[in-house]
Amino acid sequence: MQLIKYTIAIAISSLPIFTTPVLAQTKQEKWVDFGQTNNGEIIKLNESSVKFEIMLADDTLNNEDGFYSDNDKYPKVKVVVFEYNIGGRKRNAYTKSCNRGKLSANSSWKTYTTFIDYWPQYFLVEADSAASQNMLRRVCTLSLSNQ
Repeated sequence: MQLIKYTIAIAISSLPIFTTPVLAQTKQEKWVDFGQTNNGEIIKLNESSVKFEIMLADDTLNNEDGFYSDNDKYPKVKVVVFEYNIGGRKRNAYTKSCNRGKLSANSSWKTYTTFIDYWPQYFLVEADSAASQNMLRRVCTLSLSNQ
């Protein structure tokens, strides 16, 4: 009986340990430069970040009790979200200026830099330069493939 215990212990301890690395499947960032805005800052888009999301129609509401649930009564809209970089500062944003892949007139997006009560405080950014309009046009085009 003693011999069997030691044989098993030796056999188990001499087994090779195989490890398989676990890698998170994250989308590679793909930053595209669209040039300078009217104030001279370089604006870039992370093309792999463009996607549709459902959000509250009024982004000032903090619906902590039922955010995006079917139980709340707040109206929701489908928006295109994206990540961009302006002057070296990374920002998250959304736009309602895309219509079936095309950029609408008077185009803009909303972005945030601060949170109050864990809720982003959005401010409006007008696409008033050729660079920002081209970036937003690309956002709209990419949104077609990410529906």
